[in-house]
Amino acid sequence: MMVPAATTTPRSRGTGAMLAAFAGALVVFLADPFATLSSSAAFVSAPQPAGRLLARSSQHSAADEPSTAMSASWKWVEPTIPEDLVEAAKEEGFRLRPKYSHMKIGYVVSDKNSKTRVALVEYFLFNAKYGAYYKRSKKKHFHDEYEVSKLGDVVLITPYRKKSTMKSYRLVEVLKKSSVPTRV
Repeated sequence: MMVPAATTTPRSRGTGAMLAAFAGALVVFLADPFATLSSSAAFVSAPQPAGRLLARSSQHSAADEPSTAMSASWKWVEPTIPEDLVEAAKEEGFRLRPKYSHMKIGYVVSDKNSKTRVALVEYFLFNAKYGAYYKRSKKKHFHDEYEVSKLGDVVLITPYRKKSTMKSYRLVEVLKKSSVPTRV
C-alpha cells in the first residue's frame, strides 16, 4: 500500500524503519542467543529445548485449540550459560545468573521422586536476650524438571508458583556437584 508523501515526514519514516530493524534483531537474538558458539560447548543447568527461553507444552497441539495468548500454555525453562563464560565470570568475581528474591541455598537430601527433590536449607537466627546466633533448618521441596540435581548436591532454589501441596520452589542452578557415592 502506497502512503502519500505529504502525510508522513522523512524523520518519522526513518525512526520507524530503525525501530523495526531493532525489533527484528532482538527477535533473532532471543530465538538463539548463543548462535555463534560451537555446538560442542559445555553447558551449565538444564538443557534448553529448541533454543528458546519459553517452550510450548507438549500436551497442547495447534489443531486442538486456536492460537491465542490466553490458550497458549508456556512453561519456564531456565536459560543455559556456556561453561567457559561461567568460569571467566567466577575469575573476575561476578555472577551471570539473575538474583531472584528469596533465593535459598541448600543440600539435596532426597531424590526419590521424579522431578521433585528435597533440599535442607540451613539458616541462623539471632537471640536478642542472649546476644547469640542459633541454627535452624527447613526442608524445602522443589521442582527439578530435567532431574539435574542428585543426592548431596548444593543447589540454588527460588520460590515459584505452587506445583503441588508441598512443592513451591524451583531449581535455578546446581552450585556444587557431590562427588561422594550415594548408593553403595
